[in-house]
Amino acid sequence: MAASHGTRTDATASAGTDVHPDEGRAAARRSGRGPGRRAGLWERTVPLRWLAPSTALIALVIVFPALYMGAMAFMSINQIGMITGFAGLDNFRTLFAEPALWPVVTNTASWLVVVVGITVVLSLALAQFLSKDFVGRRFVRLAVVVPWAASLVMTATVWRFLFEGGNGLLNRLLMDLSILSAPHDWYKDPSTAFASIMAVGVITSIPFTTYVLLAGLQSIPGDLHEAARIDGAGAWRAWLHVTLPMLRPSLLVALVLNMLHVFNAFTVIWVISGKTAGTSADTTVTWMYKIAFTTRLDPGEAAALAVLNVAFLVLLIAVFGLLLRPVRRPDAPVAAGPAAEPPREDRAERRAAPPPRAAAPPSPAIVALHRGWRRARPVVLPFTGLLVAAFFLAPYVAMFLGSLKTDAELFEVPANYLPREWAWSNYADVWRVIPLADYFRVSLTLALSATAVVLLVSAPAAYILARTEFRGKAAFLMLILVTQMFPAVALIIGLYREALFLGGVHQYWFIIAVNSAFNIAFAVWIMHAHFRSIPVEIEEAAMLDGLGRLRIMLRLIVPLSAPAIITVTIFTFIQVWNEFIVALTLFNDPPNGRVPLTVGVQQFVGLYETNYQYLFAAALMAIVPAVILFALIEKYLVSGLTTGSGK
Repeated sequence: MAASHGTRTDATASAGTDVHPDEGRAAARRSGRGPGRRAGLWERTVPLRWLAPSTALIALVIVFPALYMGAMAFMSINQIGMITGFAGLDNFRTLFAEPALWPVVTNTASWLVVVVGITVVLSLALAQFLSKDFVGRRFVRLAVVVPWAASLVMTATVWRFLFEGGNGLLNRLLMDLSILSAPHDWYKDPSTAFASIMAVGVITSIPFTTYVLLAGLQSIPGDLHEAARIDGAGAWRAWLHVTLPMLRPSLLVALVLNMLHVFNAFTVIWVISGKTAGTSADTTVTWMYKIAFTTRLDPGEAAALAVLNVAFLVLLIAVFGLLLRPVRRPDAPVAAGPAAEPPREDRAERRAAPPPRAAAPPSPAIVALHRGWRRARPVVLPFTGLLVAAFFLAPYVAMFLGSLKTDAELFEVPANYLPREWAWSNYADVWRVIPLADYFRVSLTLALSATAVVLLVSAPAAYILARTEFRGKAAFLMLILVTQMFPAVALIIGLYREALFLGGVHQYWFIIAVNSAFNIAFAVWIMHAHFRSIPVEIEEAAMLDGLGRLRIMLRLIVPLSAPAIITVTIFTFIQVWNEFIVALTLFNDPPNGRVPLTVGVQQFVGLYETNYQYLFAAALMAIVPAVILFALIEKYLVSGLTTGSGK
């Protein structure tokens, strides 16, 4: 703390920061500014001015739609969107009288418990495995990243293909293994549709959770494990008494963020099941969307359901804050300043310290087992890693092989694993079948524009947060935290109404603003952590040379934070490139050529037939660049998650 909030040597230091009077006056004389009232006001408003762009964007794109959506829940709105009066609690009464409500709520609870529970358990095991050193670990980690980097639309589509009935590859595999005797319609049968989607939900949630836990594992000091070994603790006792307590913050972060992500899941459910299973595969989020935009066109009732969804999210955020609240010892002195707080590392080490009781000498059988494992380890770990990589890459291999099949081969019963005719022409034909070039152009325009806005808005905010103390700093950080936890799907009804008011439907400026606002939080989080790690003495020397804050940030801080800037740039680009629900709702205008790639390729999906070969060819052309970009920032992302989980 002392390094990042040390004494300033220039009058440009913000209010609330200690500045030596003589140094301040000398710096003021060098910079040509006097100690007048106007200069003082200018200095006091530094945080306000630097945070204004990000605050305004968040307020207009996130806060206002949330508040307006809350008001809509109490309004009477007809099917063409006109408000006809105050409805009181009528929308909620209508909602609670719906026969489908409680089955959908049950689905949501099951979806949340099953997907989050299985994801956290499997991710913990996978993170432990990936923290080991073995041949091919880098390849395995990149394979795990693929479902995270790839668009959820494309991933859900290939799983829809695998879940097909007679021509589905999953049925072919299970029948070849004698597990099934006849093909099954996994996502079309209401009895298995939701369970099938749950499986995909787990697979797509594991990569992020694994990386959060992997970051936590890498932040555990190695000397703690060494001390445990010296005290005679075995592998299990060391994990139980050292690793698990030290991993608790990362586990809580992974658990709560997973609950938020899974609760708001839309794309996987929507793409796989759509309307084919009625409400049997719906959660409160997908059902809300159907009520608002497809089956019912009732914005009031949909807003009522959305308000209940947001209330649940607020509850989760509150629990998240309570669980991660620092614990102070009862006997700790209370004093001002960060130095008065008991060191968190000391508390963690005391909790993580292994029991002082010496362990009994291992039995000969245990010793023999350890020796056998040391011999087998160089083979077992790489082989296990190969199986893990194959599992996560298998759907995309199936996508590649499907892109090379003819239409007749794709619908053969039973399905063929390999194409008989390698139809490479599909990659050329897809450009003629759909306006694929326009889809790429639109997606590229949106992704580049939103990324530029995020960098321009987030860098000043992250810098001023890292280098100044001011009234309202905690409130802004809380705002950033909350926006990180509220996805666009939670506010889609309010966003749509705002777009109608402002004339932003199918307009570039509006969807760019939306995509930028929902990516600011991550950008500020990553850049703030890196800016704080830069020694403040570098800036003090620059201030003595007469540089102002803006030039210091551009000439010194940004170049020194290149890994963070690159991470934010690529991550934001991929997030916008892969975005689906906002584009589906607010930017889907085929006559005027305003359709992003994730929405455009969905025209291949029909109720009775899907042109998978063209869909997969287009999907792979979109996925491969995103995966390559994500691979470039993988190690920086781990370090960013390490810093974030520690905070």
